[in-house]
Parts: sequence; structure tokens; C-alpha cells
Amino acid sequence: MSNIFTTAVRVYANPGARIDATEAEWITWMMLGPRGSYHVPVHIRLAEDGRHVDVQYGSGKSVGLVDFCADEVGYRYAAIWGRFYDEGRDRDDIWSEDVNDGPRRVCRYGFDEVRVVADDPPPGPAGIWRRDLDGSWRASVEGRYSTGNDRAAVGAAPGPGGPPPVTAASDMATQTTPNRYGEELADIDPPWLEPLADQHPGASLIEYYWRGRLVHRAQMEDDEMMGREWQHRCADDWDNCVDPEFLDFEQGLSGAPRTPGA
Repeated sequence: MSNIFTTAVRVYANPGARIDATEAEWITWMMLGPRGSYHVPVHIRLAEDGRHVDVQYGSGKSVGLVDFCADEVGYRYAAIWGRFYDEGRDRDDIWSEDVNDGPRRVCRYGFDEVRVVADDPPPGPAGIWRRDLDGSWRASVEGRYSTGNDRAAVGAAPGPGGPPPVTAASDMATQTTPNRYGEELADIDPPWLEPLADQHPGASLIEYYWRGRLVHRAQMEDDEMMGREWQHRCADDWDNCVDPEFLDFEQGLSGAPRTPGA
């Protein structure tokens, strides 16, 4: 197998218009094209007010998104944003307007709390860590990182409405479909958290949260091929995307203030 790409797109309605469920499914089929989704479960999420629709699928064998951007964006729809994970890399990219020729950059995700299971306090400024009732260490800290959100599930249905993929106990729940293979954190900010990006000595579990939602988990797990080692699970989504241009675009639509720390 090759070209397993997890693509997550957000399509915005024109001003004054709304996208309904039927139109959301039509948008999805236009992106999938005749070959459908390649090894990534299709997930459609429509905003309650119809302002936008989110679609997740595997774009490795389809050019439907290219045609959709050229034919529909700027005409039938106001804008499109996309996040893209290539199984051959370790970070998500983010783009807008044109999937082929638009500028791409590494996508940044936000967090506001870190939880660590360890005997001793993790590294960091004095007093930042507090001991929880369950014995773990927690720190309230706003920060950012980059990573790769893989949603591949070999044998996933090629279109909407197919059976959900079978999940394992170690799979991490996400807002779309579960993640079973994640990437470690990179470019983490603030820098004093870098030792907690992966394989921190003395720790058995590291979790990152965004507004109470678990968005990244790293822990020692048993692997059939590699034995016991650090494994990562990723649950990042549009809600904790802190790409500055994306936040500026969202602010322009709603007038809401920017995400703190972005």
C-alpha cells in the first residue's frame, strides 16, 4: 500500500447561505470522486448553524479535492481550509483555498494543561506542577506543538455510511474517528516542556489537554513487533488548531477574539 493520506477539510458557506445535511454529503462525494476514500474512514461533521462542514477521508487515490477547489471554492462556497497528514512524514500540514498551488506550512496545535504519571515532579519552572488526587502531576500551561494526526484504518469503507472501523482498547477517541498510530510531538512551546515530548525518564504516561479535552497521549505500551515502548496517540482537530492565519480567518467571520497564546 502507498499514498495513505489523512485529509481533513472545512468548507465554508457563502455569506448568508447555509449548508444542510444533503449538501454536506454532496460535498463529500465530490471530494471522494469515483475511487472513494483510501484506507481512511469517511467522517462528515456539519456545524449546527450550517456555516461550515468538516469532512475527513483518505485522499491518496483521488483528485476530487483538486477539482472541488477549482470549480466550487470562491463561487458556490466562500472558502476551504485543509489539514493533511502523509504517512511518510511526521507532521500535519495546513493549507487554504487551493490544495495544489496554495501555500502549505506545518500545522500548530494548542494545549492548556499537561498531565504526567511519574514518581517525581516533571521538569519545569518552580511551583508549576501540582500533585493530583490520583498521584499524577498536572500543570496549567498554554502552549503549542506540531505532530501528525493519522486516521488510517486499513479496510475502511470507501464512502459515507460504511461500518465504523473496529477499534482496539489502546485506540484514542477523537472528534472524528479513532487514532491508533500517532506521532511524537515536535516544536513544542514553551521550550521547558521539550523533555516531555517523548520518552521522558521516570514517566509512564504523558497527556496534553485542550479545554478539558485530551488531545495527545504518550505512554509505555506493549507492541506486537517492537515489544514494550513509547506509543503516541493524537486527537487534534480544528478546535485546537492555532495556525495564526486560520485563527485570523475565523476571527474575521465571527468577530471573536483570538485564541489565547496563539
